[in-house]
Amino acid sequence: MRGADRTCDDGGMSGADDSCLGDLDDERAQVIRAAGSTDLDLSTAGLYLDSLPRSRFASVAYQRDHGRPYIQPRGGFPGWAQQRALTVALHRAGADFIPLTIDSHTRHNDYATAGKLLEAGNAERRDLLNGYPLVSHGFARTRELYEGVDVPVSLRHGTPDARLLTEVALASGITEIEGGGLCYTLPYAKSYPIDRALMHWQYVDRLCALVGPADAPIHRESFGPLTATLVPPVTTVVIQLCELLLAAEQGVRSFAVSFGQTGSFEQDVAIARVLRRQAARLLAHFGHRDVRIGLVYHQWMGAFPTEPTLAWQLIAVSAALSRLVGADKVVVKTPEEAIGVPRIESNADAVRAVRYVLDMFPDAAPLSSEVIDEEDDLIDGEVTEVMEHVLHQATGSLLAAVHRCVVSGVVDVPFAPHEQNAGRLLTDRGPGRRIRILSPGAVPLSPAHLRRERELLGARPDERSMLWERLLRDVRILA
Repeated sequence: MRGADRTCDDGGMSGADDSCLGDLDDERAQVIRAAGSTDLDLSTAGLYLDSLPRSRFASVAYQRDHGRPYIQPRGGFPGWAQQRALTVALHRAGADFIPLTIDSHTRHNDYATAGKLLEAGNAERRDLLNGYPLVSHGFARTRELYEGVDVPVSLRHGTPDARLLTEVALASGITEIEGGGLCYTLPYAKSYPIDRALMHWQYVDRLCALVGPADAPIHRESFGPLTATLVPPVTTVVIQLCELLLAAEQGVRSFAVSFGQTGSFEQDVAIARVLRRQAARLLAHFGHRDVRIGLVYHQWMGAFPTEPTLAWQLIAVSAALSRLVGADKVVVKTPEEAIGVPRIESNADAVRAVRYVLDMFPDAAPLSSEVIDEEDDLIDGEVTEVMEHVLHQATGSLLAAVHRCVVSGVVDVPFAPHEQNAGRLLTDRGPGRRIRILSPGAVPLSPAHLRRERELLGARPDERSMLWERLLRDVRILA
């Protein structure tokens, strides 16, 4: 397969119109026109981005020597005033990246409902949305959120078709776009076609590559936690690598791979090692030598303790781990995760706490132990096997190969709700809370690696319990 090939054959794709990303300007004009915007045009984002100070660009931040992981919280409110208050509070608390988390209706391209609920919520003085409806507010109003803010803004959502959302985000001055056709479709959607999502994210990637200033490219980031439920390291790493290569094909020059805290310190360190090494290897192999890679660590994405003291302990431990794994950025949680949408004050307090831990934590030399080295070797070998399978599909493009591998179960995410996800890969936890593979399904792992997985899993005292019972316990393993 040609890694730089930007064309697509049918490869099992759903239709001729979706099988290839054609002239981007024509498609952009259609996307913008369909949204009914009279202010947004093809030049809006580029002109505004070029006028911004370079401190607002995520790619510039990643290029700096930052010493410790950057801190980024999550957060999105429906109303502009609430979101502005959150932005100011997080900035004052010391967040290195400011989040803009999008509501569910906008995520599913239902902009009309998002707009109606925003209007009704304003009239009733209560929140009827679970995030910021960016398309409804528009880029001009959203720009005002960031007056006096001199750090990058990150778009956090979960959208299979993020074309219009990204257009508005870039025109708003947002310089980091999270997501991808796999990581934002398999865990977040049930029936949205994977091939179509991959095509729409080709649009996003090429748009990001084209509209940013030459000296400050738009930064892209994949979402590594996926379902955050017993996802084995090989699955996490393979999906990150696929989305990295797909973005690089479209000209993206700044990209962050990411993963979520697994519950096992040794596996976290090993995953970080393998992600960096495999990303560098594949980029070099396909000639994408101008792509800068960052590594992002998500604090625990499973159930949080309801007791605030225990929640703070988990946040502090996760902060220390982000430094130990050598992350460039840590996405932080709040002590109110078990309750609901965190208050502004709680979110700001979490930023301060994580910053304190990171500032106090000494620089760590590269970590090594027999267990870490064994995990590194196993994960790296499994990733190499699966990626070789992906990259040697008999298709004309990487996009078609990735789509085929999802449908066939070569890429399989445990407990993903998507109907095209195979769901045959079974996992469990072994000693040290490390995630082990019970049954690979169609994931092409060698007999030697599968034997090693079972050996490392060992005897489990609860082996006779049903898998769903073990799953329920696992969701709360750190709570």
